[in-house]
Amino acid sequence: MKTCAILCAAGKGTRFGGDTPKQFLFLKDKMVIEYSLEVFEKSHFIDGVVMLVPQGFEDIVKSLKEKYSKVIYWDYGGKERADTVKKGLEILKNKCDIVAIHDAARPFITLQLIEKLVKEVEVHLAVAPGILAKDTVKFVVDGHIQKTLPRFNICLIQTPQVFKFDLIYKGYKMFKDELFTDDLQYVELMGIKPKIIENSSVNFKITTKEDLLIAEAIVEKGYW
Repeated sequence: MKTCAILCAAGKGTRFGGDTPKQFLFLKDKMVIEYSLEVFEKSHFIDGVVMLVPQGFEDIVKSLKEKYSKVIYWDYGGKERADTVKKGLEILKNKCDIVAIHDAARPFITLQLIEKLVKEVEVHLAVAPGILAKDTVKFVVDGHIQKTLPRFNICLIQTPQVFKFDLIYKGYKMFKDELFTDDLQYVELMGIKPKIIENSSVNFKITTKEDLLIAEAIVEKGYW
């Protein structure tokens, strides 16, 4: 069974700010995107990686493709994340049996996590890491609490999300007009109940400058 990864690195970091997208900023001695690339490169469960990137950073992208042998292809991403994933799926059509879709802004994935996800997808068809909510969760509209949600049923979803390729490809085709920010939704609408693998909160997404400071502290302290 061949497994490939789609590395979503096309975001321009509007919420983050600055001229350089957060995935190309440095965390100690390497770029944020390289943390994920290194894990994919080392994993025996990943056969190839497709990178989807923003325009204007071709020199960086070409150097990454030269550095990491499992990067089999790169292209420009779409306007929205869903457009980017669609492009990645079209590139990989008929080239793999399993696909892992990952946000490059989550640098702290592990080899162990990749192995768990790929093994579980054989049984559950769609699998993703997540963390159970620790705080009380409120449903809020216009700044006002509408109701309290049962915390024990709340899970915060991460990436990589791993799918049988034909399943997620079919989901994106069936719901092509949707722009979900989460790939699991495309198979949930088909009646699939994805399996969640409980994971570490360290696998967070760098969205703000505060997040980057936390990531820097994790690396500096040798936790990663």
